[in-house]
Amino acid sequence: MRLHPKRLIQVGLLFFLSFCCFSVISNILTADIQQNNEHPKMRKLLQESENQDTRQSKTADFDGQGRRKLNFPIPPPPIVPPETFVAIGESPRYPRDWRAHEKDSIFDLLLSGDESSPGQNGAKVVFKDSTPRDMSKWRFRENNYDIVASDAMPLDRSVKDLRHQDCFQVKYDEDLPSTTVVIIFFNEGISALLRTVVSVINRSPARLINEIIMVDDSSTSDEIRELLPKFVKQYFPPIVKLVRTQERSGLTKARMRGSDLAQGDVILFLDSHCEAQEGWLEPLLQRIKDDETNVAMPSHDIIDMNSMEFYGALTVESQGIFNWDLRHDWQALPEFDKVKITSKADPVRSPTMAGGLFAISRKFWEYLGKYDPGFGTWGGENLELSFKTWMCGGHLDIIPCSHVGHIFRNGMPYRSHVAHSMEINQRRLSEVWMDEYKQVILSKNPRLKTLDFGDVSDRIRLRNELKCHNFSWYLQNVVPDMFIPSVDISRHGTLKIPEKNLCLDSKYHTLGQLSVTRCSTGSRRVQQWEQTSHNEIRMSIEKCLERDGTSVSVARCDGKPSQRFILEADTGVIQSANYCLTVDDSPADISQFRVKLGDCESAPKWTFN
Repeated sequence: MRLHPKRLIQVGLLFFLSFCCFSVISNILTADIQQNNEHPKMRKLLQESENQDTRQSKTADFDGQGRRKLNFPIPPPPIVPPETFVAIGESPRYPRDWRAHEKDSIFDLLLSGDESSPGQNGAKVVFKDSTPRDMSKWRFRENNYDIVASDAMPLDRSVKDLRHQDCFQVKYDEDLPSTTVVIIFFNEGISALLRTVVSVINRSPARLINEIIMVDDSSTSDEIRELLPKFVKQYFPPIVKLVRTQERSGLTKARMRGSDLAQGDVILFLDSHCEAQEGWLEPLLQRIKDDETNVAMPSHDIIDMNSMEFYGALTVESQGIFNWDLRHDWQALPEFDKVKITSKADPVRSPTMAGGLFAISRKFWEYLGKYDPGFGTWGGENLELSFKTWMCGGHLDIIPCSHVGHIFRNGMPYRSHVAHSMEINQRRLSEVWMDEYKQVILSKNPRLKTLDFGDVSDRIRLRNELKCHNFSWYLQNVVPDMFIPSVDISRHGTLKIPEKNLCLDSKYHTLGQLSVTRCSTGSRRVQQWEQTSHNEIRMSIEKCLERDGTSVSVARCDGKPSQRFILEADTGVIQSANYCLTVDDSPADISQFRVKLGDCESAPKWTFN
């Protein structure tokens, strides 16, 4: 059948008009979608969709143990011109070549001693005369350790070998990776700083140390600014290099500055008041050679801040952990980690690092994005690196056969150069890495909610690009024994007995203390409580009411049945087991009133205001 020519023209026009209408409608819809994409709600939905896709694809990038192989070559070392450094060692002698009782001509410190020298073999320094004792007390606040005792010891003082006998059965590869040691400091005591460098040189195989980079974070001390470069040139070999930041930058940025100059395959960060022991380096490097996603920490021995005594344990019986204040802590090894250890030389798994002493492959360091560049002076960078090490396919261990002494101080001798730096760091850390669990941090420290913590979009982008596990995975797989506070709050405010105008009071906001007092007209913190969906009544994210028989106190929240307190909606009584919360108000003095558990029939009515 053939169509008439007029009919063919009509069909063609109809097709053309249909195509034009389709194009117009398509453009309108596309423009509308683009406009909606700019709307915050649409943008959020798209982001959630992308995140869901990312989460679904993550498992393909990890092995059964959450480990990841890095499929790219080690980045080439940077080209660093000599003028980058304030000073580079020029001495043909190494510290091990110093003569006994030799002193330097710059600081007048004892370079090398003998068995009779103060502090030898890790012994404490004891002053018999009152003058140095008085000077020690007077100068203690300069560094928050006894710098006078430190100055009295030789820079190459000997220390005890604290390695377990199992360590001497381990054989290390000859072709271990090269190492750059980065030591950052600000107004550090000169003798403690130099002793750190000397211990690294003297107790490390020369073939393994590519360089030691000392990063002066714009110290204000004249002896550091003027005299330290002279000492480096005159008494240290060329592997020691001193660089100075143009302005005070803080621990995280100063460490990144040092790492950007590193030529070694492994970057090993040390605090500036340490002493390495014999055999400390090889176990760390072997662990990283075995798997470049391993981050290795030495066993932290103690240098007493008052006497410079060096002591520690032969074995590692604890591991790093974090608390919901976002601070590092230590805990005894849980049983599920103990059973994996067959030798005292075996690496010990650690959920977090203390942060001052650790080794990491330069490749993995750069892969993880180093530290968050938005962090302030210091604080929280150790947890950030710990979380993303585990969540992004790595492993964090304490190496028992590597021992490094560290002066543990009772406070910082200087102030942060960035206001609220700790809080800013904690807020950025929780925002980027903790997912919904950041609400626990914000509940514990409400000030963080309104804090200006800057832009974290680049760090979130990094996390998405690396396809890291979520924080739930970290909690379930790395710290499965950790108590996770509920963020689902059903009631909060003062917990009041209206008919008596009495409020539950935690006295000094401490564990154990519990009382009732007259209700405050303000919002006194000691009278603020909240009830969770788990029927806990707590005064902070980690402090809960707990029953012991008929006694009631404040204890660490742990999720046990003894911390369940149910506020009955119809009667207003607070019930725990077969008892109810009541008050003995018989004493004449209100300060003697006692909170306890008693008969529910006579228990008072409580309300949250």
